[in-house]
Amino acid sequence: MRRGFGRRFVVMAGVRATLVLPAATLATRALATIQATGATLTHEGATTELALATGEAPRFSLFTLANPPRVVIDLPGLAWAGGEPPAGAGLVRGVRVGLNRPGVTRVVLDLARPVAVARAEIAGTGRGATLLIALNPASQSIFLRQTAGNDQAQAVQEAAARPPPPPPRVPLVMIDPGHGGRDPGAIGARRTHEKHITLSAAAELRRVLERGGKVRVAMTRTRDVFVPLPDRVRAAQKAGADLFVSIHADALDDRSVRGASVYTLSERASDPLAERVARNENGADRFAGPAFADVSPEAAQILISLVRRDTLNGSARMARATVANLSREVPMLPNSHRFAGFMVLKAPDIPSVLVEMGFISNRTDEALLRRPEHRRVLAAAMGRAIEGWFGEVGAIQTAG
Repeated sequence: MRRGFGRRFVVMAGVRATLVLPAATLATRALATIQATGATLTHEGATTELALATGEAPRFSLFTLANPPRVVIDLPGLAWAGGEPPAGAGLVRGVRVGLNRPGVTRVVLDLARPVAVARAEIAGTGRGATLLIALNPASQSIFLRQTAGNDQAQAVQEAAARPPPPPPRVPLVMIDPGHGGRDPGAIGARRTHEKHITLSAAAELRRVLERGGKVRVAMTRTRDVFVPLPDRVRAAQKAGADLFVSIHADALDDRSVRGASVYTLSERASDPLAERVARNENGADRFAGPAFADVSPEAAQILISLVRRDTLNGSARMARATVANLSREVPMLPNSHRFAGFMVLKAPDIPSVLVEMGFISNRTDEALLRRPEHRRVLAAAMGRAIEGWFGEVGAIQTAG
């Protein structure tokens, strides 16, 4: 049976088969753990199908050979116990079964003409499995290409036999409600505490994103507790966040200043107001005690220098998207995208932005931020920006 075995077209899978010459039965059983209990060969329309019934699903490999044309099926660990192989039918002149090597039963389908293997799969499970081999007529050139397709076909079939890959990873956004606990943040003219406004807005943003279903969401705090600034960054890194959005509502001595703005990390502040805002937000760690002493200017310089260029670029794109979406809904600070050395934006591996929803030192902004409907408007705009940013990032990564 080994005569004329040239190049091979191979199909691998976790399945089973059936057929063996009675003379080989005892030798095959010595190494076999699965029995083939019968075989049928049927022809309907243009298709000829071999069905090999076995007690359990075996492994098998399938390949084709030319001169003369044949389909060969090897079944390791299988013993034939189904009587004589079936007679020929349709595209198959005859069926031969024998022991190819110890523990491996070989089934050979002698063909009446060139064929294409339409399918080779297991039907059923457990003790009712059947290996199905379906053949369709094909041209000599297709048969020869199939015969010569050995390595590629084997790789394709082996891949098909593996478990399906896990679904694509859904990106994670870490939302950071500013301040909290013993750190009230800014305090408005009507005694509004920034920590309450930011937590309410963050919870609304979380609802918006979860309804959209395009991203996963985590928060650095979900209640009125104090979280040191470094811990907020570490929480995002530990969770494997893809984006960090910190939400604030600051206060200034000049109560006439109002409007939303978005900040990204920079070694130097873009303007005095940005520097003042960063100083206010970085001052949260004065509530942390000696364990979180202020970082020296030299150390801060080193930290900022560690931020990767692509992270900064991603942060800038997110800032632009946020400004574009917020500006359609709410008043904005002039030059709405600003830069400063915010401690909470210093994760070197996560694009990060800080959104100032307005200034609660301004009575108009404070009144708006106290209203749930206004916070919903802000959350919807930020949600669109986040989903749009991930869409852009995905397109950039695909194009790259």
